[in-house]
Parts: sequence; structure tokens; C-alpha cells
Amino acid sequence: MEPVKIHKEKIMSVYAKKDTPPPPKEKKVLTDEELGKRIVVQFLWDITSPIVLLFLWNWIMPGLFGLATIGYLKALGIVVMSRILFKHDSAQ
Repeated sequence: MEPVKIHKEKIMSVYAKKDTPPPPKEKKVLTDEELGKRIVVQFLWDITSPIVLLFLWNWIMPGLFGLATIGYLKALGIVVMSRILFKHDSAQ
């Protein structure tokens, strides 16, 4: 039996050495209008995401697990805690 010839270009491995480094990523410069839109959208998302969580929690959890219902501030606390724990950054 003959040994199999493997070309270096076709080896897929995490240990393979890359010949050229990847090009540097260019940062996109935002205009004032785009930055303003992003700030408004992020603010609206930060206000509405606890409301969505509140309604979902109060609809599912009491009937399924017998847990108490929650208010807006507790829902906001859960959203903030989940962002801290899971390092969620929705502004990307």
C-alpha cells in the first residue's frame, strides 16, 4: 500500500500555521445622524425589553412552575443581571 500524499494547502487544522495574518479590521466612523439613531434605538430597546420579559414571565412561569408574578423593576433587574452574566452587548 502506498502512502497517501497530502497537500499542505488542504490541511484543515487548528494547529496549522497561517502564512499571512488577517487584514486589520477597519472601524466604521458614524455620522452624527447615525449615532443619534443608534442611541434612540438602544434607549427604546432598554425600556421595552423588560416589558417583554415581564409579560412572558407573568404568562408562563406562574402557571408552569407556580412562581409569583413580577413587576417592571424586577423584570429590569433580570434583564440587567442576564446582561452581566452572559456579557450581552446589543449595541454591536
